Amino acid sequence: MRWSDSHLVLPSECGGEELISRFLSFRGFSVGVDQENFLRPRLASLGAPEELPGISDGVEFLSEAIQGKKRILIFSDYDVDGIVSATLMKLFLQSQGSGEIRTFLPDRQKEGYGLTMGALDRALGQGFVPEVFLALDCGTNSFGEVEKLKQAGVRVLIVDHHQLSEPQPKADVMVNPQRGPVGHHFCTAGLVFKLCHAYQRAKGGREKFDLRDVMDLVALATVADLVPLLNDNRIFVQEGLRRLAKTVHPGLKRLMEVSGVGQRVPTSFTLGFQLGPRINAGGRVGDASSGLELLLSHDPTETARLARELDLQNRRRQELEAVALGEAEEQVESLPKGLANVVASDRWHPGVVGIVAARLVRKFHRPSFTIALNSDGEGRGSGRGLPGLSLMDALRACSSCLKGFGGHDAAAGIVIEAGQVAEFRKLLQAWLETHVAPDIFEKTLPIDIQLCPSHLTPEMARSLAELAPFGKGNPEPTLRVDGVQVVGTPRIFAERHLKFRAQAGDKKFEVIGFDFAKRVPTQKVFDLAGIWEWDDYTDGPRWRMTDWQ
Repeated sequence: MRWSDSHLVLPSECGGEELISRFLSFRGFSVGVDQENFLRPRLASLGAPEELPGISDGVEFLSEAIQGKKRILIFSDYDVDGIVSATLMKLFLQSQGSGEIRTFLPDRQKEGYGLTMGALDRALGQGFVPEVFLALDCGTNSFGEVEKLKQAGVRVLIVDHHQLSEPQPKADVMVNPQRGPVGHHFCTAGLVFKLCHAYQRAKGGREKFDLRDVMDLVALATVADLVPLLNDNRIFVQEGLRRLAKTVHPGLKRLMEVSGVGQRVPTSFTLGFQLGPRINAGGRVGDASSGLELLLSHDPTETARLARELDLQNRRRQELEAVALGEAEEQVESLPKGLANVVASDRWHPGVVGIVAARLVRKFHRPSFTIALNSDGEGRGSGRGLPGLSLMDALRACSSCLKGFGGHDAAAGIVIEAGQVAEFRKLLQAWLETHVAPDIFEKTLPIDIQLCPSHLTPEMARSLAELAPFGKGNPEPTLRVDGVQVVGTPRIFAERHLKFRAQAGDKKFEVIGFDFAKRVPTQKVFDLAGIWEWDDYTDGPRWRMTDWQ
């Protein structure tokens, strides 16, 4: 892996406050108000919700449904964003005195993602006849399904953030940032929050529902759905993390208990790697409604049961993922080398193919599609891309061999016949060869800051933590320090991870390398890349290694 050459070089006397200011300037934040707003975002700085396309019409739509006590069906996706979106919408509508509300989540294995005809038929066949249909985190590409609802006299509101397609569904109202000229990057739960905020600004009702109480849920969906943690999203996550430690949602509190969060201060890691995967586990290998019921319930016995159930399903998901990943890696190694990985098997659970695709990208640095085939020879696959590459453009070019597809530039899903997998691999390879710059496929580690050994202090670790929460759009800064030596004998723990004591200049410090058991430094002197961070377990600073050379 090549390290980038363009980075910020700090003078040896630079302190933590100066480092933060220089780094934010390096990332495009001007000194003064821009940097202050980034470091200390406030709820009062949230953008006006009415700027979003369809929001004002959405407010009137909800107002008519609430005032008319209409029967409402909330149809949402089965992932964290969809489940949180349905939770927020139901809690808000109930607080405003709405009529009867039902929720529905599609079955990932039987019906696939989103508002499909099969899922719609099942939703409408359960004895509840809705007057109003709310499609959350789906529906943007469901022209036929929305047409069916309209013909049945049902009014339809879509709140979604996925890319538009033609023809667009003829919903009564569609709230989707993709419809406007301004680049907003919200998950659907963020859009639901914006819609509720706009409703309160126009119609009142703040005394009935405090939106601050759901910001931990919005933060969870924002991190889990990998939207950029900038501007309003950063405010959502930072404020949400503050509220998560004392959440008013019993189900979320129970989930934190089974996740092992303990008394540690919640971070974006808590949301993305401890809570999110457990809520997702229901939709992946069990019943997605478990996550929704958990977030909506206030019954102590029920929330305890559901939290344990989701924890067990997450462990099952990890087992299925490990099997599929091992076999997928073997397939990649056995196929001719190319610019993309396309692998398929009838042994894989469809609920883990997205995670496996992401892991293939991480290991091979190639856009990857992992496809689970069923007994009828139909495959449902998930793809993950690389920065600078649009998976949706690629799939449009390969549409002749696909039964369906949708998603984002960075992540997408496909439906394909088993006999078309080889053709898909061929078409995808051809498109990548002719439409994507070769340097995108070169694995490069971007170095943000060059440190001197004198910077390796507790103060600097605490200062760097001010840049959190980290995630898409605000990645952890990758630091570099040169002239490092191992002190003593490196230690392998949990069979995968590496620990050793190091020295650079006159500074001695601890180094940890997750998944570095096979990459123990052997050179006498080497350069180290990673992050200088505060470790809550040891109550001191440490270097978390990303690479060495």
